[in-house]
Amino acid sequence: MSGSANEEPGADGADVEHLAAVLARRRRELAGGRATIGASSVVHAVEETVWVGVRVPVVVCRAATDPLRLRPSEKPVTCRRCLRRASGVRSARVPRGQTELDV
Repeated sequence: MSGSANEEPGADGADVEHLAAVLARRRRELAGGRATIGASSVVHAVEETVWVGVRVPVVVCRAATDPLRLRPSEKPVTCRRCLRRASGVRSARVPRGQTELDV
């Protein structure tokens, strides 16, 4: 048996270093600022965030949380949520079927 009881099986320094290297490579691949999620044709805006101390690429709309599912794209952003969030303008309209909250 190894070290502490809280240790994950197979989670050692080599695994962590490998994951950090994979995420760094993905960050470089997505440096163009646009990506699709998996095989989707919707193009999202990409930014960086910090996840457990490592900078990782994420889509602005947060439609996907796994940076390994993102694929670089040269096409213009077509995700409406990414476009809206990137513009910084909040819509005053409440989508049909949703209740407006008094906050």
